[in-house]
Amino acid sequence: MKEKTISFFRFFKNTASSYAAIKNAGQKRALLPVFFGLLLIFSSCGPIERPGKPSASGRTGEMLVIMDKTLWDGYAGEAVRNVFSAHTPMLPQAEPMFDLVHLRPDNFGSLYETHRHIFRVNIGPEYERYSIEVRRDLWSQPQKVITVNAPSLSVFEEVMENNTQAFHDLYLETERRRLVNAFRRTTNFDARNKVRNLFDVDMYVPEGYLVVYQEDDFLYLRKSATREDFDQGILITVLDYTDPEKDFDPDVIWARRDSITRAHVPGALPGSYMTTYPELRPDFREVDFNGLYAMQARGLWRVEGDFMGGPFVTYTVVDENTNRLFILDGWVFAPKYNKRDYLRQVDAALHTINFDFREEKEKEESEPLAKN
Repeated sequence: MKEKTISFFRFFKNTASSYAAIKNAGQKRALLPVFFGLLLIFSSCGPIERPGKPSASGRTGEMLVIMDKTLWDGYAGEAVRNVFSAHTPMLPQAEPMFDLVHLRPDNFGSLYETHRHIFRVNIGPEYERYSIEVRRDLWSQPQKVITVNAPSLSVFEEVMENNTQAFHDLYLETERRRLVNAFRRTTNFDARNKVRNLFDVDMYVPEGYLVVYQEDDFLYLRKSATREDFDQGILITVLDYTDPEKDFDPDVIWARRDSITRAHVPGALPGSYMTTYPELRPDFREVDFNGLYAMQARGLWRVEGDFMGGPFVTYTVVDENTNRLFILDGWVFAPKYNKRDYLRQVDAALHTINFDFREEKEKEESEPLAKN
C-alpha cells in the first residue's frame, strides 16, 4: 500500500493534539518536567463507536466531579472550579465552561458511570508522584473519564493550572462527538447536497438550516426560530491558498471575516451588515481541526446600523487535496438565551466537513459493481 506523506498541515488524529497540549503545558514549571513521557496514561476503546455500550447520559455541558467532600470544599475543589467553571471565552455574558455536579466517591456507582463527562480526583501520600489517566468511552459513548492522582494539594493545583486548556479540549471533543452523531442522524440532505455540489466536500448540515445565499465560492446557511429572535448561521468561503504567512495571519483573518460578512450578511435595516467590534480583538488559537492544522478565531459580532450581536467561531483551514483555503464560520443570535451551547452546536456542525469526500467518491465510482 502506498504511503501517504503527512504535510505541515496534518495534525495527529483524534485527541493527539490535546495530548501534545498537555505535554507542552506540563513543561511550564520545573516541578512537572516529564508530564507526557512518564506519568500520563491513555486508555481508549478506539475511534469506532461500539454499539454494545449505552449512550452517554447527562445534560449538555454537565460534568461529574468525583472527589472527597473535604477536598471539594477546600482548595482542591477551588482548583477544579477555577478550571471547569471558568467563564467560556468570548460570550456576551458570563457562562461557565461546564456545569459541575459533585459526588463523593462512595456515592459514585453504576447509576452514574454512563455520564458523558467524569472527572475524578485522588490526593494523598500513597501516590508517589502525580498521574493523569484519560479514558475514552469507558462505560458509555461518547464519554471521557479523566482521573488525576497527586501526592499533595500543591502538586494537584499545579497540574490543574498547567493543563487547563488540554482538559477543556478533551471534554469538548466528547461534547462535539455527541453533537456530530446527532447531526448525522438528522441531516438536511438538500443543504448537504448544496455543499457537495458547490465545494466538492461533504458536510452533515443539521436539519433546520436553509440556504440564504450562494455564489461559486461562498455559501450562507441559517437556522431561524419561527416565533422568537433566534438564529444560527454557517458561512463557508473558499479561496485560493497562496501564502501560509498571510493566509493564517490573525489580523488578515479578522479583516477577512469583516469583509465577508459585510458583503454577504446584511442586517434587517437598509445599509446594515454584520461586522465585529474594532476595539475587541478576537481570540486566536492554533488548533487541530479533524486532523488538520487550523487557526481558530472566537469573538463577538455586531450589526452595523442596528442593535444585534452575538458570538462567533471561525476556522481557517486548508483542503490539501485541492490546495484551497476554507474559511468556516458559525455564529449565534439568541438575545433571550444563554449562548454557550448554541455556539457549540454550530462549532460541531462545522466539524462535520469532510475534505476527503472527492477521493471517497472517486473510489466508489471506480470500484466495479459486485456480481450477483
